[in-house]
Amino acid sequence: MDLRQLRYFLAVAELGSFTRAATVTGRTQQALSKGIHALEHQLGARLFERGAREARLTEVGRLLMEHARTADDAVRSFEGRLIELQTGDEGEVRIGTGPTTAGSLVAPAVLALRRFWPKIGVKVTTGILPELMPALLTRELDVVVTINTMTDEEAAANSRLHAETLMHDEYRIMASARHPLADQRNVTPEQLLQCSWVLGRRLGTVQDAFRARFLEAGLEPPSQHMETTSLEFLRALVHDGNYLCLLPSRLVQAELKAGQWARLDAPGFSWQRPIVAYSRDGEPHAVPVHRLLQALRNSVPQAVEADGVDGGV
Repeated sequence: MDLRQLRYFLAVAELGSFTRAATVTGRTQQALSKGIHALEHQLGARLFERGAREARLTEVGRLLMEHARTADDAVRSFEGRLIELQTGDEGEVRIGTGPTTAGSLVAPAVLALRRFWPKIGVKVTTGILPELMPALLTRELDVVVTINTMTDEEAAANSRLHAETLMHDEYRIMASARHPLADQRNVTPEQLLQCSWVLGRRLGTVQDAFRARFLEAGLEPPSQHMETTSLEFLRALVHDGNYLCLLPSRLVQAELKAGQWARLDAPGFSWQRPIVAYSRDGEPHAVPVHRLLQALRNSVPQAVEADGVDGGV
């Protein structure tokens, strides 16, 4: 059985889609389908029921799934140990991180890790939670560190993940210190609706709670807002354009400390969310991953003290 085909199978099984699996593995959908077809031909049975939007495991596919994960884990463990034996390296850890945690938590943890184990290889990928999770499930990443904004439905779909809460951060409405509402007490939903907004994409439970707060006040949530995936674009609009935004406090701590930005005093518009280290549930951690997780735990007190934000678990 070809190992590459087996990993194609695992990617499709984990993500439930040939299209998503092709994106995460960096292969064309045609190459992925060809590999799965070859594996099915070798086994003499179909592995997936292919629908318009999803691929579901057949009975044979479920049987293979029981053994494929174990086989892939064993091979990856061997490959890692072989590299260590041949090169003297101490393995590698692949980290996915959100923008909030990249500088405030992950970077200090990686620096501490490399001080004690300088031969550990480190690869860091940035993105938002919904983009990083598929790569974790298909073993393209070993650990994902980010704010948890998953809905209950999304959490159920990612039931194979182990989540360790490291600390908390608070989503607040942010504005330039020059904004008319920056120094005002008890800003109302009605006042917020009169302002221009720029929002990030796919904020999950935070965005749902944000909208619900307006609805509770008998108002429609802001509709004529800008949406962006660029933090620099968002920063520019807040700083130069008098826009409001919804962000975790740690992400703009430098601006807050410098007095350039302000957190609006808007009752009911603040939400605590956990910062979580995700790994795959039920799998033993490789030594570099175990060391990274411990470095992350050790970095939490320093991150809380440096940011000056209440971030206890």
